[in-house]
Amino acid sequence: MEKLCDILRNINAKELKCSINLGVARFELEGRSVMIYQSGRVDIRRIRTADEASDMMDRIIRLIEDAL
Repeated sequence: MEKLCDILRNINAKELKCSINLGVARFELEGRSVMIYQSGRVDIRRIRTADEASDMMDRIIRLIEDAL
């Protein structure tokens, strides 16, 4: 989780809030609210279609793959 938060800080993720103790990182990406949990769960808000969700997940993975 600490590595994920460091990566998000380094890319200047908008509206970033990280809590290592709670195991969650929250940030904005392309107008969507993204929450990544230590368990691996990812929540993306303001998604309209399954294709849009898939595209957004691909972008998120590329951003944070070094933390995985």
